[in-house]
Amino acid sequence: MSHVFKGPTTGFVVTKVIYNSKDDTQGYIGYLPSDKSIYVVYRGSESTKNWITNLDAFKTPYTTYPECNCQVHKGFYKAEQSVIAGVISEVKALQKSHAGWAVKVTGHSLGAALAQLTSMDLLHAGISNSVYNFGQPRTGDKAYAAFATARVPTWRVTHNRDEVPHLPFTTQMEFYHVCTEQFEDANGKLHTCNSSCEDPSCADQYKFPSQTNGDDHLIYLGLSMSCAAVSG
Repeated sequence: MSHVFKGPTTGFVVTKVIYNSKDDTQGYIGYLPSDKSIYVVYRGSESTKNWITNLDAFKTPYTTYPECNCQVHKGFYKAEQSVIAGVISEVKALQKSHAGWAVKVTGHSLGAALAQLTSMDLLHAGISNSVYNFGQPRTGDKAYAAFATARVPTWRVTHNRDEVPHLPFTTQMEFYHVCTEQFEDANGKLHTCNSSCEDPSCADQYKFPSQTNGDDHLIYLGLSMSCAAVSG
């Protein structure tokens, strides 16, 4: 199967496919000459194995940065750690051939959680980067959220009543978001949210589950987030 890139992504070159069969973690790495950037891209949930990862919502010690003294989502971290060595190696190789280019990490849903964790591992490996995520679930505890927010520039887009950014819960489970949230309202207008990372005027204005839905999770910035096979 080949990748098809249109619009702003026209010209994107894939150099490595990210894949771990055990938990079906998938994505790709490559570069886009038009904006002189190297990208790490993760796919969202598409399989039973992905949902097993999502539901493994216990906390586990965050060992990438022991000084954080924080905890993260066990399923997300396990999936991200299963592929991170190859990701770091490929990004470093691309930096050699594309000196001075920006490194950007992105994903949707589960893929956004993996992108968030990957950004921190890249930084730990000496690779400065930024994050552009869509429909991201909460990834770690309050200490992790603060730690990551202070270190990697992050734009975390939420769409109106999307239910996924409300999970896992802050109450009882004590998971929290990384800043900065960019809230896309019902009219498609983007709003920059406050530095609390849980702005009650953005996605958190809606109560889960009575005021949220799955439909808004599938469309971001007017684009479908679903995967589709292309023949020919």
